[in-house]
Amino acid sequence: MSLRETLRQAAERLVVGHAAEDLDDGVLQADLLFAEASGLDRAQVMAATEGSVEALTKFEELVSRRLNHEPLAYILGRREFYGRTFEVGPGCLVPRPETEELVEAALAAVREHPNARRLVRVADIGTGSGIIGLSIAAHAPNTKVWCVDVSTEALQWAGKNMRHHGLQDRVVLLAGDLLEPLDQPIDVLCANLPYVPTEDYEELPPQIREREPRIAVEGGVTGIELIRRLTEQMTAHLAPQAAVLLEVGAGQMSWVEELVVDALKADGREVTKVEAHRDLYGIRRCLEVRTGY
Repeated sequence: MSLRETLRQAAERLVVGHAAEDLDDGVLQADLLFAEASGLDRAQVMAATEGSVEALTKFEELVSRRLNHEPLAYILGRREFYGRTFEVGPGCLVPRPETEELVEAALAAVREHPNARRLVRVADIGTGSGIIGLSIAAHAPNTKVWCVDVSTEALQWAGKNMRHHGLQDRVVLLAGDLLEPLDQPIDVLCANLPYVPTEDYEELPPQIREREPRIAVEGGVTGIELIRRLTEQMTAHLAPQAAVLLEVGAGQMSWVEELVVDALKADGREVTKVEAHRDLYGIRRCLEVRTGY
């Protein structure tokens, strides 16, 4: 059997086993898994006509792991996000492409901040593997970024990524509950907190429910319980001129917008901008609220 036929059969098994959405997705995953097994890149895999016994044996092991609901990113040990490669694995959420919209909006908030020619202080709350905070630090050298998570296991992945991208001089990792560890006023506050309601969580695919940390996915009965707590804490930690950027679930935008705006106004702040940014699927995914600029 040719290598291409072997990979196609594996792709079909991934589809049947619900590890791939369709055959195209299955082919992509099969190629990536064989690349991992053989030490080749995907272009080399697509050009190859055969594989060694060792590579094929390892490939079959990787396919079995995928069929056992292990996320592809965990198997490969990495995930592309906003033009960079991040190490990921058990204990941290797999980066989603829709979160790139939050990074894009945050970078605009940094560029337009009154302190942009000096230093803009950024906090990434619920940082996980660090994709938001580290992406901002990498693309905006005028920032200092605090990456906070309650999970020390997740922070280990953030630490690996911080060192991999050489950002130790401008990124601080903190363990703690939401904003509590911060001791400096923040100019741009970002958070991708868990927002899936408990009832919906039980219906998620096994690769999420059984493999990714529940603490990073489930947002309580309403789905926005942690976001609500964040809004209760935030005014004490925001600089006078600040931007708040939050990723939210489908249908949650209006609720979260009200929480953020009401908290800022109750603190006597003027709200200067409120915008809902849509993700690549057209869903209102990222809320941006600015005060003072």
